Amino acid sequence: MKFEDLVKDRGYDISFEGILEPRTNEVMLRIMIIVNTSEDLTDLLIHPHPDSEVTTLQIDFPNYVTYSVIYDDFTIWNDDEVYKGEALRIYDKSSYFDFIRRKSVLPDKSLRHFSLACIEHKVDIISEYEPIISKIN
Repeated sequence: MKFEDLVKDRGYDISFEGILEPRTNEVMLRIMIIVNTSEDLTDLLIHPHPDSEVTTLQIDFPNYVTYSVIYDDFTIWNDDEVYKGEALRIYDKSSYFDFIRRKSVLPDKSLRHFSLACIEHKVDIISEYEPIISKIN
């Protein structure tokens, strides 16, 4: 399953479950993000209730520059930002990426801003690599 394909999908919400930084000998900067998806927002709110119809996804970035998780109540909408997608997004222009460019020494690579607009959190990831997505349940 590709992130770009999920960016094109409409009519579902996601909830943030957790984030891990598993390190191996091969990969030192890797993050795994666990989210739940559903077409019915109530299912996400009552999950893990047995009646909830939720799909759990593992979103695995094999490498990243930075990531940020912020509770949705503390986010600020910016009309200048340009992105594709709803719940899963790829930004063409973002204030977060602009901030990272100004405050960091970035590698000379083709970096992209990926984002997860969850019901209670916003997760932003700057990475050269598109993540690998797999269903857990």
